[in-house]
Amino acid sequence: MRVIKLNDGTEFELNDAIDAIIQAGQVNLADSEGVFFQRQLEAIETQTYDVLYPDLEARDVFKTNTFGGAGATSSTYRSYDYVGKAQVINARATDLPKPDISGTEHSTYFKSVGVAYDYDVDEVAHASMAGMPLEARKAMAARRGYEEFVNNVVWNGDKASGLRGFFQREGGNSVWQIPQFTVAAGASSKTTWEDKTPDEILADLNGAVNGMYVATLKVFRPTEMWLPVAKWNYINSTPRSPMSDTTILQYFLNNNQFITDRSQVKELNSVAGQGATGSECLVVLNHTSPEGLETVRIREPLPLTYLPVQLHGLVYEIPGRGRFGGLEVTYPDAINIWSGI
Repeated sequence: MRVIKLNDGTEFELNDAIDAIIQAGQVNLADSEGVFFQRQLEAIETQTYDVLYPDLEARDVFKTNTFGGAGATSSTYRSYDYVGKAQVINARATDLPKPDISGTEHSTYFKSVGVAYDYDVDEVAHASMAGMPLEARKAMAARRGYEEFVNNVVWNGDKASGLRGFFQREGGNSVWQIPQFTVAAGASSKTTWEDKTPDEILADLNGAVNGMYVATLKVFRPTEMWLPVAKWNYINSTPRSPMSDTTILQYFLNNNQFITDRSQVKELNSVAGQGATGSECLVVLNHTSPEGLETVRIREPLPLTYLPVQLHGLVYEIPGRGRFGGLEVTYPDAINIWSGI
């Protein structure tokens, strides 16, 4: 409170609010007293900036085989081999050698994989008022959850369900009998590329690619190479020599007989740390046999399918189901894994 004296000598008390007006020479209004509320002056962008996730790479590099249908519990393919050979005989021989065939069956068992999303009547009303595509966003979240499961199993397997993956091992060995190797040590006595010369790295690349062709007696010609992103960046940016304007990768592509184009060399997050004892590795492979058959594939007889909406009280639920068998390798020799890079 403040007391002022008027011209006639009388005194007048001012309360704090009036005194503040006189002192400041202007009116200060609270939010609740303003002509415009603060939120009325807030500009809200229509574009949303959602959390970003890395690509799920399994479906990008493996074909999906849907043979079997929704009702199949397993799928089996047969593999035949030739046994025996001719021998030198005499003119009166009666026990001529008889080459024959042998066959084996390989089965993959399918599991149901479920996912769902729901929303209640209040959420529908709120979304309608806010103009948000509620159902579409929830469906995308459910789809992402399903694909994350598939992607993880394809690469690493799932022992609990018996679904097998590309890098899965038992007792240190590949569950698919994929040939496993370790690159040779360089002059530094280390195998890692950062500790090797460009010539030594090129020897690793050529050895991995050409080795498959030699080991399979020219049956399989590698058509792709997979590398961890960091290793791909290294050979793509490191010069072939101090005086060269060609990188290690460019020189390799220009001179190798099988991997000749940059599109055949894929940088994959999923390959990182998948070599023996957690080391980095490179993978060389051919997706098809000389007869055009699949050498490796994702087995999914029923892709994710959403069922009709179900009403539970005031909640709408949309269940989804897929049938999935993990990864299947039909020709292990068409794949090589080289660790230690």
